[in-house]
Amino acid sequence: MKSLLKVLGVIGGILAVSFVTFVAMGHSPRELAHLGEVRNVYQDGAHEVVIPFPDGPRERLLPEVPVTTSGGYAFITEDRGVPVRHDPCRPIRWVLNTDGMPAFAEQEIQAAIADIELRSGLTFEFAGYTDEPLDFERSLFQDRYGDDYAPVIIGFSDASQTPDLAGAVTGVGGSTAIQGAFGPQRYLRSGVVVLDADDLKSRFASTSGALQARAIIMHELAHVLGLAHVDDPSQLMHPTHDRQLTWGDGDLAGLAIAGAGPCES
Repeated sequence: MKSLLKVLGVIGGILAVSFVTFVAMGHSPRELAHLGEVRNVYQDGAHEVVIPFPDGPRERLLPEVPVTTSGGYAFITEDRGVPVRHDPCRPIRWVLNTDGMPAFAEQEIQAAIADIELRSGLTFEFAGYTDEPLDFERSLFQDRYGDDYAPVIIGFSDASQTPDLAGAVTGVGGSTAIQGAFGPQRYLRSGVVVLDADDLKSRFASTSGALQARAIIMHELAHVLGLAHVDDPSQLMHPTHDRQLTWGDGDLAGLAIAGAGPCES
C-alpha cells in the first residue's frame, strides 16, 4: 500500500511539474483538455499561423438573448445547417480608421454598436484608432495588433477606392469563418465595415438622413455578425432599406441566434 501511495505521489508530482511547465510555455490551462490533439493552423497569405486559443474562463460575457420574435432572417455561412457565429465568451474587438470620416459618424457607430450588443448578447470592445488600409483581403494576423486575430476594422471610402460602393450602395461588411484552435468547429473572426463617406455626409444633413445613416451602420455590423440579406423589405437586412430605420422581427430573431453560438472550448 505504501509503495502504491509512493508511486501515485511521484505521478502526481510529475503531473504538477508538467502543468507548471505547460503554463510557463505560454499555454492556457484550458488547453490541457486538448493535450495530444493536433493544433489547427491557418494559411494567412504566405504564412502558416497557429490558431490562437482563447484565454480566460469559458463563460459568456453577456447573457444570451432569447428569441422572442419571428420573421425572415438568413446567415452568410453555415456548417451542416448551423450558422457559423462569433464566440460569445470573447469580445469582438474593433478599431476605427478615421480617414475621411464625416462629422458625427463616430457617435453613430458607437450608438449602432451599443444597440447590436443589446440585441445579440455579444460584446464589442473598442481597441483604438488605426491607420490600417481598408481591405477585405486583409491579413487576419498582424503584428500591429499582437498575437490575436486582427480586430474588426471600420472605416470610410468611396466608389473610386472601393468598387463595391458603386451606385446606391452606402456600406459593405463581413467577417471571416475560421476553425478554432482544435477540432472542426468554425467561428467568425475579425471583419471589415466600409462606409461611403460622401453618402453619409449628405445623409447627416437632415434628421431623417442621420437615422438612415445609423440604420446602414447597423445593417453592416449585422453582416459582421454573420447575417445575410433577406427578401422581406420590412427587415433591416433587406438589401435596400432606406425606409426601414430599425430592426424588424426577423432581424431581431437572427441577431439573437447570431449571439447564441458556442464558446470555444
